[in-house]
Amino acid sequence: MKINKKKIKEGIDLTVITDPKFKTDVVSVSFLTGEGTEAAVCSSLTAGVLSRSSARYPSLLELNRTLDLLYDAQLTTDAARRGLTHIPVFTIRSLNNRYSLDKTDIRGGCLDVLYNIITDPATNGDNFRSKILNSEKVQLTEAINAIRNNRSGYALRRCTGELMKDEERFAPRLGDVETVAQTRKGELNRFYKNMMKNAPVRIISSSADDDGRINEFAEKLGETLGGRKDGSVSEPEFRAAQKKPERVVEEFPVSQDVLCLGCTYDCSAGDGNSAARALFHEIFFQNPTSRLFVNVREKLSLCYYCSAAPMSDLKKMIIYAGVDGKNAEKAEDEIRKQLELIKKGVTEEELQRGRQAIKNDLLSICDSPSRIAGWYASRELYGSDETPAEFEAKLGLITPDDIARVASSVDLSLVYTLKGTAENEA
Repeated sequence: MKINKKKIKEGIDLTVITDPKFKTDVVSVSFLTGEGTEAAVCSSLTAGVLSRSSARYPSLLELNRTLDLLYDAQLTTDAARRGLTHIPVFTIRSLNNRYSLDKTDIRGGCLDVLYNIITDPATNGDNFRSKILNSEKVQLTEAINAIRNNRSGYALRRCTGELMKDEERFAPRLGDVETVAQTRKGELNRFYKNMMKNAPVRIISSSADDDGRINEFAEKLGETLGGRKDGSVSEPEFRAAQKKPERVVEEFPVSQDVLCLGCTYDCSAGDGNSAARALFHEIFFQNPTSRLFVNVREKLSLCYYCSAAPMSDLKKMIIYAGVDGKNAEKAEDEIRKQLELIKKGVTEEELQRGRQAIKNDLLSICDSPSRIAGWYASRELYGSDETPAEFEAKLGLITPDDIARVASSVDLSLVYTLKGTAENEA
């Protein structure tokens, strides 16, 4: 596998990953936009609107016909959030040119589609078309409301909101329905123009070979966009937990409770502890031999499931469990006990098992064009160029004391309970 990096212009970076074993090509373009609820909503709507049409492909039907002719290439968009920064991401996946049976230039066609949907949207005058925007607003509203249908997902969202309530720049990834309803096409057009003019850009490509086409694409995009200030993801300041955790209870018409232990997590993407954190996660909650699964669920049968959602970019972690109301207090006590125990150390067997699990995952990452592109995309947002091999080498240097130090950076700040009020769920 070869990795080549190039600065196209100030604020526009290109990473090209090549490996002969890949059969598909993946190219993604990410824009680091702003912070807050308006940025969250506008990032989501911009990604959706641009994926529906462009000046060259004025309808979704025409766009899909073009993608079908490119051996069923897949164009996807996403509204990501890393730290406090909202990031519209545009990705196209396709079969590698060497598998084209009729000499179709799949790669060239896909790069052309990607360039056009980003730089030349379909508009009425100076604004996005109302019909497409209104359709995207409906879909985004439904996506936000649908979170309530997933009990644990809703509890995690609510707990995260409580943990971040003092950070004015924070907003959920998709924003909220009130802001969606209030967003007009003029506002979205201004957001798009500002994104194209000022947002730092990260371009990632992974494929079997590099024929120079991705470099041409990046140079063309760079000429259209122009240079801009470079930048990385914005992270909140670390705030230590209060001595006594805050408690929040919200009733919900379900039979199970969802218990969430919201914790502060004293960490940073550039602190050099990413390998130790990965091993801590693996040993504490990540697999069927983890401390939480074995002790809270299997041995004591205090929950239906028990895991954790580390949000290192927000300096938070949420430990969550689905429980019967009568077991909620016992489950909380045991989870807190297991967190305190792991702060005192782990066994060499746990450490070796965790290393092997992560190494296996690294192998699967390197076998997938999409996953390896995601690996570098996520790291470059924080200014890191760490390779999977370098990360694996770090795993071998981690000691039980390193795990204990990382675990000790996790402190309970909030106990949020989504309390079930129904005897039976539909």
